[in-house]
This record gives sequence, C-alpha cells and structure tokens, in this order.
Amino acid sequence: MILIQNTNVLTMQGDEVLENVDVLTDKGKIIKLVKHAPNYSEKDVRIVKGEGRYLMPSLFDAHAHLNSSEMSYLFIANGITGIRHLSGGEMAMAFAASIERGEHIGPNVYASGPIYDGSEAIDKSPTYRYIATKEEAIKAVDDTIAEGYRWVKTYPAILPEHLEALMAHARERGIKVCGHMSYHVDHKTLCDWGYHCCEHSSSLPNDPESIAYLAEAGMWFCPTQVVCETLPDYVWNRKKLTDLPHYEYVPQKIRDFWEAKNEKIIEGYKRRGMKPDINVVINRGKTFMAHSKRVMAGSDTMYPGMIAGFSLHDELYKLVHLYGQTNGDVLRMATVNPAAYIGLSDCKGQVRVGFDSDLLLLNGNPLEDITATQKIEGVMKGETYYDRSALDDLLKRSQTEPVDFFERLF
Repeated sequence: MILIQNTNVLTMQGDEVLENVDVLTDKGKIIKLVKHAPNYSEKDVRIVKGEGRYLMPSLFDAHAHLNSSEMSYLFIANGITGIRHLSGGEMAMAFAASIERGEHIGPNVYASGPIYDGSEAIDKSPTYRYIATKEEAIKAVDDTIAEGYRWVKTYPAILPEHLEALMAHARERGIKVCGHMSYHVDHKTLCDWGYHCCEHSSSLPNDPESIAYLAEAGMWFCPTQVVCETLPDYVWNRKKLTDLPHYEYVPQKIRDFWEAKNEKIIEGYKRRGMKPDINVVINRGKTFMAHSKRVMAGSDTMYPGMIAGFSLHDELYKLVHLYGQTNGDVLRMATVNPAAYIGLSDCKGQVRVGFDSDLLLLNGNPLEDITATQKIEGVMKGETYYDRSALDDLLKRSQTEPVDFFERLF
C-alpha cells in the first residue's frame, strides 16, 4: 500500500480542490480518500509526504507516436502514464506489450492501427498502408480489428468512394475512425458518415459554420497546436532543432534522423509554397472549443521537434494562452477527456475511490498556473510510485541507455 499524506487533491470533477486529504492506494487502486487516515506502520505502507503539494490524475498524451524506446522514460518522467499511439506498428506494439508485462518502464499504450492513405498520396511512407479500391478500404477496417487495434487511422488522400466504403464498413464492425479528415469529402459529409476524431487544428475546415457543425454533432478533436507551429517555425522562420529546450534528452540517433527528415520536410513545403497563417489555425480550434468540450490534449511526439513528455506541457500552456481555455478545462483535456474517448471513464482520469492509482504530485496548483504541471514531485502508475529522485534517474537513463528505433513513421 502507498499513502500520499496530507495533500490537496484535484479530483477533476469540476475545479474542486479537496484540501489536506490522505489518499491511500493498494494494488493499483485508490481505496481511501479521507481527511485523516488511520496511523499506518511504515513497514506495511509506503508514506509519501504531500503537505503543501497538489495531487491530480496523471496525464494522457492524446496524440503520440511511440517510435523509440527512450520516449517511454520521458513520458513517465513528465507525469504521462497513458498515450494514444496513432500509428500502430508491430515493433512499437511489441514494446508496448513489454511495458504492460512490466519488462520496461513506460506509459499504458492505447493504439490505432497503422495509418491508411489513398494510393494517390504525394508523400508516401513505407510504414503507411495505401488504399486503391473499395475492397482494400473494407480490408483496412478488417485488418485493423484483426490486429487488435482500437481505432482506424486515416490520412486525407483516400478517394471519396473508397473512404465512403471504409466508413460504412467501420460502422458495421463497430470501430471508430480518426485522423486527418479528407481532401476530397466535404467535412460535414464525413462527419455524417461517423468520422470520430479530427487530429490537428490544421485539419479542421476553414469556415466557422462547418467547424460548429462538427463540434455540435459530437466529433472529438485533438488540436496539437505545438506541432502545427513547426511549419511556420522551421520552414519559414529558420528555427533550429538544436535550439529546443530539453534537446539534451533526444538521443543522437534520433537527432540525426530528425535533422535529415526536417530538411526534406522543409524542402517539400517550400516547393509547394505552403505558408499558412498560424492565427487562422488557432481560430479554427477556438471555434471548435466554443461549441464542444470534446477536446483532448496531444503533442504529436515524435514528429521532429516534439520531445516526448515535455511537448505535452508546452501544449497545455498554449491551450490556455493561445486558445483562451481555462486551466481546469485544459487539465481535463489531458485527463478526463482522453479517458472518456478511450472508454476508460470508469477507472482513469479522476482521483476517486475505486479508480486506478495513476497520479501526479505537483509542487504547485495547476488550476492557478498551468505551468505547475511541470513542477513534478512524484508520479504514480498503478502500484509503482516514482519520487523525484527516481524521475531524475529516468531522465538520465533516456540519455545513456541504448535506443531501439521502431517504425520510421515520417
């Protein structure tokens, strides 16, 4: 058992804070939330001093790609115990399974299948799967289910007749579809077909009326503002990867890959003359949020420039300061809302008796200052509590241990 003693609890049921509460956990569950727990022997209970600190559910990164092994340490060190992994992949999922078995330290992984795009897509990846017929569209759904994934993930170049077949079969099979919407199908039509989640503010339609339609119809949305800024930052404003805060936690193998890939990304965008106004992108996301609370916070790590764990905290900051959301709403975008989307509302995303003991102990109140999510004193995932010393050790291990590089997504 682990007792977190005399802490201020953000339950994530609204913006309430329960002051000076003892939280007792056992076998990966919260079993008591009381003002004064009985005196336990330190032989039987690990006691964590919470006085003056704030306890909340640990975070989800709701749009991530687990593509190298050091990322698992960085997620936990940043208070992230669950990720929505949006690109499937045999090697990544084998690693995720090893985390579940307790062989590696890392977050719980909830995955879509591999990315599906249309056969006419311009920039192809060896890890994507491409659809050229209705039969292949139907097979994409069946394969996603057969391989054990939670969602079908699509990119926008799938032709209308193929996308319609995919969506119809997904409805029949009872699996949701998420991704980058469509170049060829009207957004409202795609919504009516049951498209479940729009990834990235840049994937939303231009006109506010269509955005409101998606939001009010119940579609989910993951803005990934930080990654949306990489196009103007790196392509047009000459930002360098080496100037990133926390770049020391990116292994050399990943740095080399990022640098080479970023050169190709910059070349491709410049060749096509793509120079978006980032304020337009922000306003799209703000419009959606004005009509719906079905929003999740995600980073799109490991896209070049998105450092696992740290980038989600950057995202939370921007959702407050660029999108004008309240601190409480933004915290729910990284706790309650991903749990609801994944189907885990009965066990994760809140601090409640009976819920999983996935917890984040902070040296500050994030309802008052969103950057307090970065002032981490301890992280609990299930039965394991990582104090500050253990978290610092994970950061060191991310720099020193050999790196397994999984599917090269980009």
